[in-house]
Amino acid sequence: MDVNYMLYQIRTDMWNALLAQWQTAITTPKYWGVVVTILITYIVWYHLTDKTRLASLLFYGSLITVMTSLADLYGTTAGLWYYKIRLLPLFTSVFLRDWTLIPLTYMLVQQYSSNWRQFFIYNAVGTFFLAGIVAPIFAALDIIQLMHWNYLYIFVVSYVIATLSRAAFHLVIQVQNAAREKKPSPLGSTLMHPAFKPLDEQKDDG
Repeated sequence: MDVNYMLYQIRTDMWNALLAQWQTAITTPKYWGVVVTILITYIVWYHLTDKTRLASLLFYGSLITVMTSLADLYGTTAGLWYYKIRLLPLFTSVFLRDWTLIPLTYMLVQQYSSNWRQFFIYNAVGTFFLAGIVAPIFAALDIIQLMHWNYLYIFVVSYVIATLSRAAFHLVIQVQNAAREKKPSPLGSTLMHPAFKPLDEQKDDG
């Protein structure tokens, strides 16, 4: 039998199971507790974040989100852990963990880290909060179940992801700044060199 078709059938059966579980979960207080947690986290982050650096912080947070989502997808697919409560009937719990708690925490770490030395310290604090406090609470509340994984692994992987994301962030910023210095903006060039002559010169020509 075609292996791809077998995987398709497995995914179909998995979708039906996830959908049935989700339809039951949305009637429970625990599900709505997850929803409230997500909303409160975004509200707290919005009040703590530096609005003048919002675009750059969101860019850094996007890098964190992509790398975390890939790691989460691998972990759930490989059976290292699984989620018991999901906001949507998906294999991973992207909204609670990958798109909320982790990126918002690390965006605050990035905001208060003016250099790499500070980042290494604040990164350790933020990662301990996620791996040593949040993850055990989720496990105790039956939101996530660790199988072939532990909190030390969570700490190491999360710390590395945050560090690599910061390195990628600064690399992109350096490339952008170098490009701006070598090649002025087309809009700026147009404003500096108007297409029409000044009125005084037009009169002199006449």
